Amino acid sequence: MTMKSLMNLYRVGPGPSSSHTIAPYNAALAFKRFAGDVDSFKVTFYGSLAFTGVGHKSDEAIRKALGNVIFEFDRETVPPRPLTMRFEAFKDNAKVKEATYFSLGGGQLQSEDDPSVNERDVYPFLDLRSILDFMGRRGMHDFKEFALKFEKPEIDDYLMDVVKTMIETVEKGLKETGKLPANDNPRLEYYRSAGKIFRQAHDLVGGEGRRSLFITAYAYAVAESSSNGETVVTSPTCGSSGVLPSVLYYAYHNEKMPLSKIRDSLYAAGIIGNIVKQNASIAGSVGGCAAEIGTASAMAAAAMCALMDLTPYQIEYGAEVSMEHFLGLTCDPVDGYVIIPCIERNGMGAVHAYASYLYARFVAPIRKNQVSFDDVVAAMKITGDSLDEDYKETAQGGLAKILEKNC
Repeated sequence: MTMKSLMNLYRVGPGPSSSHTIAPYNAALAFKRFAGDVDSFKVTFYGSLAFTGVGHKSDEAIRKALGNVIFEFDRETVPPRPLTMRFEAFKDNAKVKEATYFSLGGGQLQSEDDPSVNERDVYPFLDLRSILDFMGRRGMHDFKEFALKFEKPEIDDYLMDVVKTMIETVEKGLKETGKLPANDNPRLEYYRSAGKIFRQAHDLVGGEGRRSLFITAYAYAVAESSSNGETVVTSPTCGSSGVLPSVLYYAYHNEKMPLSKIRDSLYAAGIIGNIVKQNASIAGSVGGCAAEIGTASAMAAAAMCALMDLTPYQIEYGAEVSMEHFLGLTCDPVDGYVIIPCIERNGMGAVHAYASYLYARFVAPIRKNQVSFDDVVAAMKITGDSLDEDYKETAQGGLAKILEKNC
């Protein structure tokens, strides 16, 4: 197995969760084609989908694709993967088709029963070291030139559309107000605040605080939109979709960088995200929140480094620094809703990404980093595998436990 296309990393779709919303929706569409002419459907959720599927709108997404569906939430069976769903189709009250789909994170699906959802390998590389060696032997200095050796020609236009969607989501999110949908847990009474943070940033005279607040406002704008089920770009997931767009929007809106250069930075960010996806996971249900916010922050740091024309080594440095300091971060959404602590983590991940870029720009030339990006991805996988299941998007541990409605 090698890496997939960047088109499969940057997906455009509705929040609040790529693994719990976009993937189930696409699985339902695939099963509908697979099943053919049938009368009704039953869907069984296992693992994280069984525990947090309602809060992530998994059932709503599948109903949108299939219409009337009977759901079962199996919280007892231990599934082969944390995000497992079984679809059954009936004709004249008899079961005629069945297929199991696995959501792998970021909207990616896999199925032994329905191979139509399995994605094609594009990059013949397993890690960043082999990519940098390949680039070095050919005198390549930027990740766009590298990626165009393997991607389809339409990737450039696709990524421009991705950037435009990110910008639209930020700008729309800054204008929106009101309460985000949740259950009746008073802890989840959350009113959108991106616009207010943006206005506070404007009122500051300058300096680090002003920049950090702008970046935070942009991250909140996207994360709040995702929580509301609005269209976002998985970068690499819906739950972490505010991090990369926030630093890109800051570069575009505040620093006046051209749109074409913003687009080109997505190649470096995408390669970083793809390496995590291939060698560890970008799903909170597998690797904890380090898999989502940690990866998103590493991608954003890489993008900022690319925007400022730093070297491939400095891009790796920024991504590594950003990822390293999220190791062990648990995925503990309160009641399964991507509101607390997820929105705030998008803001912190974005600010941290910018700080990591500064380290790559100014510290990397002084002191060679002894930890490679491949090293930190390997550590992230080991750490994620070691986490108790309660801390992997089941809403059974951490803040989710502390802030339970009945506590």
